[in-house]
Amino acid sequence: MTDPLPITPFTQPLGHQIRLPGSKSITNRALILAALAEGETRLEGALFSRDTRIMLEALKVLGFQCSADQSTQSITVKGADGSIPNKTAELHVGNAGTAARFLTAFLALQSGGCYTLDGDPAMRERPMAGLLDALYALDAATFEFHGKPGHFPFTLKAKGYQGGTATVDASASSQILSALLLAAPAGCGDIQLSCPCVRPAYVAITLKMREAFGAMPTTCDAEGNYTLAPLEYKAPADGVYRIEPDISAASYLLALSLIQGGQLNLPNLSADPLQGDAHFVEVLAHHGLRVDAENNEWIASCSTSEAIGRGHREIDFNPFSDTFLTYGAIAPLLGGSVRICGIGHTRYQETDRIAGMANELSKLGQLVKEEDDALTIRTKPNELRARALKARNAGGLIEIDTYEDHRFAMSFGILGSFDLIGDGKPWLAIRDPQCCGKTYPDFFEVLDQLRS
Repeated sequence: MTDPLPITPFTQPLGHQIRLPGSKSITNRALILAALAEGETRLEGALFSRDTRIMLEALKVLGFQCSADQSTQSITVKGADGSIPNKTAELHVGNAGTAARFLTAFLALQSGGCYTLDGDPAMRERPMAGLLDALYALDAATFEFHGKPGHFPFTLKAKGYQGGTATVDASASSQILSALLLAAPAGCGDIQLSCPCVRPAYVAITLKMREAFGAMPTTCDAEGNYTLAPLEYKAPADGVYRIEPDISAASYLLALSLIQGGQLNLPNLSADPLQGDAHFVEVLAHHGLRVDAENNEWIASCSTSEAIGRGHREIDFNPFSDTFLTYGAIAPLLGGSVRICGIGHTRYQETDRIAGMANELSKLGQLVKEEDDALTIRTKPNELRARALKARNAGGLIEIDTYEDHRFAMSFGILGSFDLIGDGKPWLAIRDPQCCGKTYPDFFEVLDQLRS
């Protein structure tokens, strides 16, 4: 474990252009679709992070021909037209939820295949049962568990998708439904999936991306039922799929623009992106941030910190919950109080994010009420400053625990970038900053660029 990373505050308004990394969610979906497709696909703007490297390595172990060039942010995959070259393999998915769920559904395609999967200790606790139960119901796979039933590690014996009906419990993670929507149509026979309780934003990304690989537009009915006819995925007509920049990553830089002022340009983002996290812009707009989308670029600006709105709010973060940590971390600078709701499922992500955020904000002297599905933060900016000064006077800094969760590191990295004491010197440090490697490996280097 490395020493905590001191965060140097910003002392000038922003005036930069920053290219965001590619979306992890889109990169890993595209890797699965490219492997399923007939033909060769070049992914441009791909993310190179721990999670996407796990997915890419898994495809190689499964026998797919893949090449990657980080310098050009490109990955080329030769698809196997709905089959998997190697019928046996051992795969390790780390703590990558997308890799864990997408690969599990993907492996069920290969009738007669036998695959052993495991993950990090944290992944062994994350929800998989909704997906495994659906695969049982479809008679697409059986499982031998080597630990707790319904969790990693397990051996999957694939039987293929031959049609059928399943009720899908994706309440813990929409990735469970997305995994089936990606893989199941590549089998044989019509499949009916009933999934009445799922967060729609990431499912919408999945459905839209399927169309780029030859699938017909698909929607669910009012009861959450999907009808999936068999299909043969094909590489895009020009052989290229362009990965949208990561708007979850953008949330940190948008928050920085709000608290620091000035202007920040984020290229290659359209006015109508795939990712639901774009709605985070509306949350920050209440506090004075303006985001204009023009010429395939977002331009974020905030005239002055005095423009930040005050008062009590209640915000439903359910459709874009990855950004609730971004907002929660900077809440002590925004005044008033806020109730963040719709986030119960985040207790089962990389860590219990509600409990972790409550712990860290309490450490900063904020009044926090933790509920099953919500977090109420009553901000106390004077207490935050007093604790920062106390730590300084004792020869240290306030240290933030990150729980091996990239979003804690980046969110509180933005809070620490605020010149709280007014002398431009660090008052906050981030423990285990390397956990950002999951989605944004050079995040803290980007902050250094923005300071220059």
